[in-house]
Amino acid sequence: MHRILLIAAVALLALTGCSPDPQGLSSAGTDGERGALRPVQSSGKPEITPEKITRDVVGRKIRVSEVTGIGPPTEWTFEADEFKRAEILEQHATEKGLTIVVFMTTHNNPRADEDNVQVSGKLQLHYEWRIVRWVLTSIDNLTFRYSLGLST
Repeated sequence: MHRILLIAAVALLALTGCSPDPQGLSSAGTDGERGALRPVQSSGKPEITPEKITRDVVGRKIRVSEVTGIGPPTEWTFEADEFKRAEILEQHATEKGLTIVVFMTTHNNPRADEDNVQVSGKLQLHYEWRIVRWVLTSIDNLTFRYSLGLST
């Protein structure tokens, strides 16, 4: 009889340990705590992918400096036919939409009389949800720099 009561008590303890948190709080913490898990993109809205980002930057201009720090900053315009690769590093929900930090690499398509230029680094992209789609509203240069020479 004692054995049956002991087994029943252990089973009861095991089941109560697996029940949902009564306050509805996850082990990650509340929304106000640093490091809490929160959904970044609302359900029903499409995900912003690296492919979408590389399309959205076409035609945008950003000021870039040379990797070495020598020389004045110049303006880079993202062209539709240039190589572009983006990797999403961070995403944060904002009041108006999303802020996404990406590492992007691109390079020009030089003519015979032009230098090869490669540009890479971190960019911060600001997106807003407008009616039925995400719209890129602005780009901040975090560490996006150019170098001259052989592009890869």
